[in-house]
Amino acid sequence: MTSAPAAVQGSPGARVVLWLSATELWERFTFYGLRALLVLHLVAAPAAGGFGLADADAAAVYGLYAATVYLSALPGGWLADRYLGPVRAIWLAGGSMFAGNLVLAVASGLASFGVGLALVALGAGTLKASIVPLVARAARREGRSLDGAFTIFYVGINIGGIGGPLLAAALATRYGWSAGYAVAAAGMVLGLAIYSRIAPHLEDSGDPARMPPPPVLGAVVAALGAAALLVATVPPVVLIKGFLAVVLTATVGGFVYLYRCAATTQERSNVVTLAGLFCGAVVFWTAGEQAAASLTLFAARFTDREVFGVEFPAAWFQSLYPGFVVLLAPLFAIAWLRLARRGADPDAVAKFGVGLVVGGGGLALAAAGAFGAPAGGASPFWLVGTYLLIAVGEILLSPIGLGAAARYAPASRVAFATGLWFLSLGLGGLFAGLTGSLFDLGSPSGLGAAFAWIAALLAAAGMIFLIVSRRTRAALAAG
Repeated sequence: MTSAPAAVQGSPGARVVLWLSATELWERFTFYGLRALLVLHLVAAPAAGGFGLADADAAAVYGLYAATVYLSALPGGWLADRYLGPVRAIWLAGGSMFAGNLVLAVASGLASFGVGLALVALGAGTLKASIVPLVARAARREGRSLDGAFTIFYVGINIGGIGGPLLAAALATRYGWSAGYAVAAAGMVLGLAIYSRIAPHLEDSGDPARMPPPPVLGAVVAALGAAALLVATVPPVVLIKGFLAVVLTATVGGFVYLYRCAATTQERSNVVTLAGLFCGAVVFWTAGEQAAASLTLFAARFTDREVFGVEFPAAWFQSLYPGFVVLLAPLFAIAWLRLARRGADPDAVAKFGVGLVVGGGGLALAAAGAFGAPAGGASPFWLVGTYLLIAVGEILLSPIGLGAAARYAPASRVAFATGLWFLSLGLGGLFAGLTGSLFDLGSPSGLGAAFAWIAALLAAAGMIFLIVSRRTRAALAAG
């Protein structure tokens, strides 16, 4: 095992987590910057530099993109496990994200735009699957809890989620859509520059270090070509339904693979636990991924965005989500530590249940704002409250889920299990993308109905998790 450099000696785990957080910060800057622009760019009229897509098609494209990001975490994790190792895989992933944003900046049609989205998605998925095991590795070296380490990591990366929408939307508004994508590409360059400082010291003697065979590289090129062809020729609403079937199949196959890789009864039980938590995460991200689709359209069309007579970009609301995570996650981390010392830390199932119920409350606020929106636009505080509650739900759910992927996976398949976990966000993105075909996103009442249905779904799922948690604790106490 390679020793840490002087900069990280003394407390290697904590320092390495901070370096990795800084790298992921700029990756999140890139990802959230693109995410903030995507649906608005697609629905904008061609005269304004957009593509003039219908709301349902634009939401479907976003859903397809979000799903591809997290679906790419599966082959990305596999490449890291089998060939590149997580340290080298991050270099490849960052380069792909940089190239994709440059393609988006110069894209003149849906085909080239699809290639750009595919490059970003492949890079983001691979980076996610590769960097999370490195955080877990650092936490174990330091002797820290996984939940605590991932909460620190989560705060760091969400700082990038604040800056990405703010800067990308501001530049896109002033200089055009291309400027927004260009600054997202620049963010990835900064992330890789930071990573270069720590990458040589992250290697482990057990990491693989060989190039993938030509058939694997050929599959990547074929995937990019297929993305361009499909986006340009198949209606997005039709495409997303077929893609949903593919992702569901991949999810089931991934868990079957993990189960078969488990060597002991305990490992197989852990995989089953991970699958249950995965289902809860899918339900939550159906709400969370509305931020880039229906909630952004509500902000752009039916929300009063004037401050002192100046209208700010609708995409800026997306910075509230990670902003609240940054503010509140440290408080939750402290609370978990204090509860753990008293032996009263809630189990993962209970945390998931509360997170789902709170997230449902956020969508209920959005529904109230949409149903009651006056002619001049709804108060922006409806969306502020919505993002606050969704952020609280995410803090309860997502860091615990990331830790669970590292904790419950078979030891030899941690990167793959991490990639599989991110499919919960992909499925959430697909269901969010389907919202446009199920509800009228062009009217306040249609948006309100969408938000209300999603809120009810989260509340019901949350109650199921809380009931399961209570019964499990009662059974353990009785035994």
